Amino acid sequence: MESRIGQALARLFEKHRIVFWYDAKRELRADFESVALAGVEKTEIDNNAFGIKHRILREQPDDKFLLYRDGPAAGGSG
Repeated sequence: MESRIGQALARLFEKHRIVFWYDAKRELRADFESVALAGVEKTEIDNNAFGIKHRILREQPDDKFLLYRDGPAAGGSG
């Protein structure tokens, strides 16, 4: 059976090409690693934001991406 997280992500990807997953409490990495969505590339944000942006906007502008960050959103109050 598909996980609740997987189902929620699938619904988001029906409307969005890029979904950001911020794991503020650093407790969902296993869920990120285990989720598998057809046609969605999973990528971790880890001091590589410029490279990811280039790939998403220039190299693969039609592909879907799930971007995971371990910790709060940048600039957030946590």
